[in-house]
Amino acid sequence: MHREINPRELLSNAGLAATAKRLLVVQALAEAGRPVTPQELLTPLGERMNRVTLYRILDLLVERHLAIRHNAGERAFRYCLHGGPAGHAHFTCSRCGHTECLDSRVLDEGLAKLLARLPMRVDSAEIRFDGVCEECLKH
Repeated sequence: MHREINPRELLSNAGLAATAKRLLVVQALAEAGRPVTPQELLTPLGERMNRVTLYRILDLLVERHLAIRHNAGERAFRYCLHGGPAGHAHFTCSRCGHTECLDSRVLDEGLAKLLARLPMRVDSAEIRFDGVCEECLKH
């Protein structure tokens, strides 16, 4: 789900200063286009970011609803940019472990109907599908 984003605008809209390191993290998440572990983010960031700073920025992005902390059943959390106000869906392959963001537009109509029937306000939702990815099905 690689999409063009403006990291500076995204941070500004969330009321955050667009510091150099925050911009690096948002850009790295956008370029990944899938949920990634902090270690996977540290690799492209190289010496421009240490682990503690990365975790602090990721926590801030999650707190401000710019990113999602996703548990794919592994020991490490994965992070990705938030898919939108209604929710966000992921698919994880039970064979190879590949995890990807799903286009939430596919779920929006059904999710909107479900949320309208609930007697509470839902601020965010995460939907996870587990199964076998297209590549693994070929083998």
